Amino acid sequence: MSPTLLPTPNYTQIISKALDYRESQINIVLELTAEGATVPFIARYRKECTGNLDETDIRAIIELQTKEENLYKAKQTAINGIEELGKMTPEFMANILAAKTLKEVEELYKPYKSKKKTKAMIAIEKGFQVVADAIKANSLAIPENLLTEFPREEIIEGAIEIIGAEVSANANLRHSLIAEINKSGDISASKKSDKMLDKLNTKDTEQIPKFALYFEFRSRINRIKPYQILALNRGENLGILNVKLEKDEMILSLIRAAYRGILGLKNAFIEELESGFKIGYDALWSSVENEIRGELSELGEDDSIKTFQTNLQALLMTRPEYGKTILAIDPGYRAGCKMCVIDSLGNPILFDKMFLHEMENARAKLMNIFKKHSIDTVVVGNGTGCDETCTLVAELFSGDVFVVNESGASVYSASPVAQEEFPDLDSLDRGTVSIGRRYIDPLSELVKVPVGSIGVGMYQHDIAEKKLTEKLGYVVEDVVNQVGINVNTASIYVLQHISWIDKREAKKIYNHRPYKSRAILQKTLSEKAYNLAIGFLRVPESKEPLDNTDIHPDQYALAKYILEHTVNEDNFSEHAKEMIALYPYTNRDTLNFILQSYAEIGVEKRVNSTHTKARKKVAMEDVKDGDVFDGVVRNVVAFGAFVDIGLKNDGLVHVSQMADKFVSNPMDIVNVGDRVKVRVIGIDLKTGKIQLSMKEV
Repeated sequence: MSPTLLPTPNYTQIISKALDYRESQINIVLELTAEGATVPFIARYRKECTGNLDETDIRAIIELQTKEENLYKAKQTAINGIEELGKMTPEFMANILAAKTLKEVEELYKPYKSKKKTKAMIAIEKGFQVVADAIKANSLAIPENLLTEFPREEIIEGAIEIIGAEVSANANLRHSLIAEINKSGDISASKKSDKMLDKLNTKDTEQIPKFALYFEFRSRINRIKPYQILALNRGENLGILNVKLEKDEMILSLIRAAYRGILGLKNAFIEELESGFKIGYDALWSSVENEIRGELSELGEDDSIKTFQTNLQALLMTRPEYGKTILAIDPGYRAGCKMCVIDSLGNPILFDKMFLHEMENARAKLMNIFKKHSIDTVVVGNGTGCDETCTLVAELFSGDVFVVNESGASVYSASPVAQEEFPDLDSLDRGTVSIGRRYIDPLSELVKVPVGSIGVGMYQHDIAEKKLTEKLGYVVEDVVNQVGINVNTASIYVLQHISWIDKREAKKIYNHRPYKSRAILQKTLSEKAYNLAIGFLRVPESKEPLDNTDIHPDQYALAKYILEHTVNEDNFSEHAKEMIALYPYTNRDTLNFILQSYAEIGVEKRVNSTHTKARKKVAMEDVKDGDVFDGVVRNVVAFGAFVDIGLKNDGLVHVSQMADKFVSNPMDIVNVGDRVKVRVIGIDLKTGKIQLSMKEV
């Protein structure tokens, strides 16, 4: 007998319903993707076809398509597996077809994948199904032939197990239970017993106070905040918290009533039916609890990633500072302060080291560097010894001193990327170069750092590395392609984030520099790579002005027509026929894109600065309630923003202290790099924590 083949789902209809896009939009995205078009290319150069879908919209369509395809494959695998075992029933087929998630399919299929038979399977093999069916009709009728072969107690116990298995696998009951828990269920947490906490290692024991808020915690599932979910997960994984969904008698009654309806019963369950239902309900609850906890975790992770993405984008869009000679300093006590002079082209030309406890020698080294190298700016990492280093530099240097966030610099310095870039330097010197270059061109430098190591997120270490890297990689890709890269100055590491360009193509582009026009790049790239990448690569030196814009070469004839005939919104219709003949996708969006792109020739899109000028050292002991500081936002999270005011630790502006109105999302008020004025409203000298307010400042 041939296996049952499920009909292929209509993915377009499913995605359209879920995301509220027109089916025509979804079809064109999937068609272009199947042809190999990249997300940046589709978003910029096929907006006329997609109805102006942006990168986020396009990725949502692609991701949901993949998710639905995986669900379909999982259902087919489960059906094939059950049919091979000869255990397919109409009920199981209905449950599989009704499954809405991959987790649900896995839970339904799990008992059959195990080599060990369940009690219900053994009972069915013994012929007890007929008794289970009688019990489901509220009758305890046992055929005589079974009683002659098996003890009455064994038959009833087996029938009850069969009912339990049916209840736990029933898709309708599962969906009802999920709906009820999501609507009115609670999640709770409590501190583990002292006996369990005593078993923790020293490192985890130190974490216990951080979870005090969750020692007696309870929240409606539909009201819990995403960051609270991640906090509960972390506390549970560390062995500090017990976390569970609270079983509720009302929900139990509702599911019992739903099962009564499935069976077509009006009376209360007989004892055996109630026992079977309870066994199945407990198993179903456990399975659904895992599924809902998984969905909550995904919700928390997605929110955390979204926050990280927004912060990372603000950081990557930091304005570059080209053409300056930099002294970069990676501060430290025991190992000393590593120093590197970086010339106006971004090349390291001198390395040295000074020790803060050898002050006279340190001053002499700094004075010698300032005298010989005409330093324009000093850049200091924000690690240990930063304040002391800045104070020392300020005594000897009249120019600007900036403090940059060195998160991830040590990870980069030991990475294969750093070894490839600076094979003759040790890791400490590589890290110092990275600190200086973060001031010169943050985007070019930060693309080399594993995105999870850049400290502008929260709970990122609790998220699967693959998922985090992929999602944050989208931000890097979007920023690089949005900014537009000068092909003659970009590093290999930036080039490989360009649409369609991988490391091999990036090296090829890099090794054939310089380029005098985009057209010359056709000799270096394949036809497909050229088509998908060229609009994101700039050649400022070209005699063709359009080579320094976002306008694609395919649009050059159209662009020149628009400029020559001064086409605008008002006279668009008069020129539509001629323009469409030059570029078939032309509509008003194309016109506005070309006019804006031409107007932005030579304009740097990165305009904000997250760099902080070094300030006079502030001692925690000298800070008091009511003091007002100028600060810089270093990180924005779901419950507030962390602001650098010159102390060792950043202070927290809780979301409730951001404005004289209700604020649901801190990112509506501030972004990474924003300059803000804050007032101190709380200090804890023991922990170093400081509470700040932006209200009435």
